[in-house]
Amino acid sequence: MIKTDTTADPRAATQVFYDGGCPVCSREIGWYRNMRGGDDVLWLDISEAVTVPEGLPPGMTIDDLMRRFTIKRRDGEVVSGGPGFIALWRALGPLRVLGRLTDHKLGRTLGEIAYRGFLKIRTLWR
Repeated sequence: MIKTDTTADPRAATQVFYDGGCPVCSREIGWYRNMRGGDDVLWLDISEAVTVPEGLPPGMTIDDLMRRFTIKRRDGEVVSGGPGFIALWRALGPLRVLGRLTDHKLGRTLGEIAYRGFLKIRTLWR
């Protein structure tokens, strides 16, 4: 059997910036962290940031990162919202196929629409 390394995928997440103060977000991130491949991702809880964390995406502030789930991919590109989740899924063994299946224009567009819908109700949990 050929072993595939999820970390070799250039479109996979390498850093995840998330709002740990959101209980729904924290629970979801905890689920992702425990998946195969989760140890290869740097998880950065922006809600606890007192100073600017090392590796902050260029041109972004902590406020920007608190507003949208943001990922830095292995190829260096920074993506957020629905496309950010797709990059995260590509990094995690159990979700890698889902990430690849949705990583196209229509998938990213639908993911972004769903994410924006979530943002409207997210403030209820914060």
